[in-house]
Parts: sequence; C-alpha cells; structure tokens
Amino acid sequence: MQVGIKFSTAIHVVLAACFFKGEKVTSEFIAGSINTNPVIVRRLLGTLKAAGLVNIVAGVGGVSLAKEPKDITLLQIFNAVNNKEKLFKIHSDSPKACPLGSKIEGLLTTPLLKAQEALEDSLRSITLQDLLDELINL
Repeated sequence: MQVGIKFSTAIHVVLAACFFKGEKVTSEFIAGSINTNPVIVRRLLGTLKAAGLVNIVAGVGGVSLAKEPKDITLLQIFNAVNNKEKLFKIHSDSPKACPLGSKIEGLLTTPLLKAQEALEDSLRSITLQDLLDELINL
C-alpha cells in the first residue's frame, strides 16, 4: 500500500508558504522548489485553500498560510488532498459460497479501521511547526 505523492507534495507546498515567508511565493516559485509543473501546484493550492490552510492572492500577492504553523497538522493536509473515505478498501467480489470469501469483509474491517485510526492519530500529533523546527536542524 502506498499513499500517493500528492500528500508529500502538499506538505512541501504548505512548508514553502511558511519557510519562504517574506518572498514572493507563487505557484511557479513553489513548483521550482518541488521540481514539478506549476499547474500541479495550482491544483494543490486550490484544494489547500478550500480546506482553509492557505491564502492565495492572485498576481503579485502569492501564497501564505491561513493559520499559524502550530495550528496546522499533517492530518489536516492529508485530509485536504485525499478523499475522506476509508484508507483501505476491501474487495467485495468473493464468492458468498466460499467459507473464507463470505467472511473476509467482516474479518478485515475492524483491524483495517484500527490501522487507519493509528495513522490519523500519528498525523494529528505532528504540526507544520514541528516540521519547520526539524528542518532548521537538518
């Protein structure tokens, strides 16, 4: 299982808005930091803005955080760029006559929900400020 690169790219975008505060932080500027197309950054910025994490001023204004870094968690960023659905999908086309296939969904639902909750708890405990503090020490 792999969480797509949209999540790490979104973290990069939000970090750039804060780390380069005082500079003109545009989608082109951020795209250069990520080494990606500015269109990808603009799409992510739209999503992050809709989630209330960034402010965007068109033209010369650029991107800034909508909240203090200490008030933005990785879970907020994760939820902004990922659908609010179950992280794990369980196949449901097993034959009902099979003694395993007929029970697989019931068997896996609870442990996979617990794993998702553990991930969410971990992401909730890490703020953008935590990452900025760590970045300074790298």
